[in-house]
Amino acid sequence: MAVVKRGTKGVFYMNFMINGVRVFRSTGKYTKKEAKLVEAEERQKMLKEASLTPKELAARTLLSEAAQQVYLTRWKDNKDGKQTLDRANRIVSLIGEVQIGAINADTVRDLILKLQARSNKPATVNRFLEILKTILRYKKQEWDFIHLNKQQKGRIRVISREEEGRAVDLLRNTKHNSRRLFYPEVADLVEVLVDTGMRLSEALKLKYEDVNFETNLISIWINKGGRPRSIPMTQRVRRIMEARQGINKHKPFSLTNDQAGTAWTWVRKEMNLKNDREFVLHALRHTTASRLLNKGCDLVTIRDWLGHADIQTTMRYAHLAPNKLAQAAAILDSFSSAD
Repeated sequence: MAVVKRGTKGVFYMNFMINGVRVFRSTGKYTKKEAKLVEAEERQKMLKEASLTPKELAARTLLSEAAQQVYLTRWKDNKDGKQTLDRANRIVSLIGEVQIGAINADTVRDLILKLQARSNKPATVNRFLEILKTILRYKKQEWDFIHLNKQQKGRIRVISREEEGRAVDLLRNTKHNSRRLFYPEVADLVEVLVDTGMRLSEALKLKYEDVNFETNLISIWINKGGRPRSIPMTQRVRRIMEARQGINKHKPFSLTNDQAGTAWTWVRKEMNLKNDREFVLHALRHTTASRLLNKGCDLVTIRDWLGHADIQTTMRYAHLAPNKLAQAAAILDSFSSAD
């Protein structure tokens, strides 16, 4: 029996089996003739889908559904997972609720134009394109027509030892008024950041349960790169961590992002560097990478230390070690002088 009338309203239900899968649901029709047409269409649809490859079947997934699947399997546990899903849904609003197999170079071009029309910078446009690429790759669809915009590579600002010392001295030893009582805490923060390479958000969220004085390690579990890591403490960092535990046994730092930023803005002004837009707290992370590199650390070690998701991110520091190239030149010299 393919269709059967059920319920007081007399609606017809389809009832059949295709490839071991039973289908039993309403046709939405009240005459047997119309119900049989619906049932026949459903049979044909299922037979066609049964002949599709997994890739062809995945191509029929709606973009929002595919984004949700990627969120649940890949993005959910990331620090910015919800934000990534929001961006994916923004893509849906811009290009429409399409089947992912229908996304092509024209679709991407249209998305880029719409993002640019909303004054998004190239870096922001690239984030949307990366998200779309991730969704297509996850569903085994073609994605090589997505090309990221070229971005200008800014100068990597490295803070000198003199600048670091001056900044810390200003924060720690200046006689501050009541509105600046937290500035000495920022001095401790600066020294921890430059010796660990932690992101500001990682340092401010750090809890003492993740600081192990026996192994001398700080563990960071949730971060932007999605790479949990443990960082050995320098003697200076250990002293600060031990001292600050007497102030707050739960967290080394009770500062907010705004407080840290306010204190650093004051430092820039006091050091006549307020026009140096790259003299920011994040430059301390660049400084960590530079110091490690110049003392012989390889890029893979630095990648793991900083928690980069991709070695390409770490590669931008490679040029900060010109002494490496000088050593290479000396090696070549040794060959030419031997002739």
